[in-house]
Amino acid sequence: MVEQLGGTDAAFLALESPTGHLQGVGVVELDPAAAPLTLDDVIALVARRLPRLGLLRRQLVTVPGGIDRPYWIDVEPDLPTHIHGYRLVDGDPGGFERFCAGLASTQLDRSRPLWEFWLVSGLPSGGQALVIKMHHSLCDGIGSLALIAQLFDPEPDPPAAIDDPSAPSPEEDPPALPWMLGRAALHALRRPFELVATTAELVTSAKRVRDTVEELAGAVLAAPLATPHLPFDGPITAERSVAFRDLPLDRVKAIAHASGTHVNDVLLAVLAATLRTWLLARDELPDQPVVAAVPISTRGPDDLFAPGNHVSACFVHLPTNIADARERLRVTAEVASGGKAVHAAVGGATLERVTSLASPLLLSVPAGLYRRSGASAHHPAPVNMVVSNVAGPPFELFLSGRPAAAFYALGPIFDGVALNITVISFRNVLGFGYLSCPDVLADVDVLADGQQQALAELAEAYGA
Repeated sequence: MVEQLGGTDAAFLALESPTGHLQGVGVVELDPAAAPLTLDDVIALVARRLPRLGLLRRQLVTVPGGIDRPYWIDVEPDLPTHIHGYRLVDGDPGGFERFCAGLASTQLDRSRPLWEFWLVSGLPSGGQALVIKMHHSLCDGIGSLALIAQLFDPEPDPPAAIDDPSAPSPEEDPPALPWMLGRAALHALRRPFELVATTAELVTSAKRVRDTVEELAGAVLAAPLATPHLPFDGPITAERSVAFRDLPLDRVKAIAHASGTHVNDVLLAVLAATLRTWLLARDELPDQPVVAAVPISTRGPDDLFAPGNHVSACFVHLPTNIADARERLRVTAEVASGGKAVHAAVGGATLERVTSLASPLLLSVPAGLYRRSGASAHHPAPVNMVVSNVAGPPFELFLSGRPAAAFYALGPIFDGVALNITVISFRNVLGFGYLSCPDVLADVDVLADGQQQALAELAEAYGA
């Protein structure tokens, strides 16, 4: 069935640029002790599961001139053009991270479904990894986990019935041009009324935010643009750099329990200490705390695994200006609590309502002018970084009978915000994916190396 993109999904397409690739990369490393998969194995598995993998059948159809949001239609993807194999050079410890950085440095072809799978062999562990690259317009982090749940199995030998033998839905033809133009005209007629309704909702949200801030009197709150200058602020290039790291989830939970905080508070405090150490080594530690945007899922029980983006964001401080580990965690938890309260006052659906008002043309033209002007180098960054924390599966998963050993994810960056850290849990391990631009942050691996010591400092401070 022809389906028009939501406002947020369409915005991820309209705001993409030659240097800002709005896509995600997911990595599942497989147990090196398992028998290796072949490329044909993966293609055959995807072919069997394709009737349930609706995201992989979505093809973009744009409206001429960008005067309205695009549409999705169902097609039959040519799997060999989407699923590839790659073997790393033996003995190269950084080869896999460079491979993933290369994937993140290139955009997906919009003339076909917006995804790629790569079966990568020759990892330093001796094992393999399945790397999934998908455009952010298709789904958010929770949606990508739904895809994983359809592709992977909770047991090594699943029943044959799990593979749906029914034929996929027939391919759809693109909507006729007169139909799309007519819909665009109808939407244009409705837009003034939607603008009035959305403005009224924004006024109500502003009042709720004001009341919330008054209730939080004395609390320190983070806000966009109220950011310190960091060495990696400003325009980025198309190149990407990547680092993968792990932390034990049980130790993070022990610190959260001992400190009376939450796991996410501990993670943010660890990242604050990690960034503080890196900045101190360069004599570039600012006096004020770093500001991070933290995506928040707005999914309800009925749309837990629905396609598209159901996400908003709150703003938090990473108190890099605080030297004491216990005080740093206390402030982190306080600011995170305030950020969540302000986000609740704004309303999770506000971002979707606002982005639904703008046509792709109204988003892409100003964004392009802004990028070409280099203006991001001349004003405070909207935020200094993006930090995502996604709860992954707490149980074992298998790909064609091969156990998964580790999960990682990489989110997008853009001008002025050149660092994205995505954390995903799997069983008892937290996998950290650091993504940046090497032309503004040349040593993201050195930055990532600091998180082990940051966690150790917190554990010692709380006897965990």
